[in-house]
Amino acid sequence: MEEEKQHKDVFDGSTEAVVCPSKVGLELLIPVLLIFGIGIVGSFGESSLIGVIIQFAIMLVFVLLFFSISYTVSDEILTVTSLFVVKKNIPIKDITRIVESNNPISAPAASLSRLEVYYGKYSSMVISPKDKMRFIKHLTRLSPTIQVELKKRNKK
Repeated sequence: MEEEKQHKDVFDGSTEAVVCPSKVGLELLIPVLLIFGIGIVGSFGESSLIGVIIQFAIMLVFVLLFFSISYTVSDEILTVTSLFVVKKNIPIKDITRIVESNNPISAPAASLSRLEVYYGKYSSMVISPKDKMRFIKHLTRLSPTIQVELKKRNKK
């Protein structure tokens, strides 16, 4: 709850760095859990304790990967962090466009509800912040020249 309050305060105009967690989509998490779960159950049937431990450890790494992805926005840099150590820094002034995407390519995004951030001359990175609209609003507040392309929603 305190984390959400901090996000609201920072998104609403503060210049402090804000950490945005990645959205974790069940469409990616469930298949990983099922694949490893089936392997673990199969290892139980073979009475292979080492196999169970190894598969459980690998599954745990995948789950930690999903929940460790975050995006930190400071005044000048967007930092993408994965597994607490892998970092990619993107200068906010170099960001030219943000496009809403469902592209399934490999990316530091734990959901298929994604944004593709274009920066520099030919570079892009696919990310999935939990609150996409606030994330976009915050970045465009820091750099008003960023173009935003969102998918049209069907109104019922």
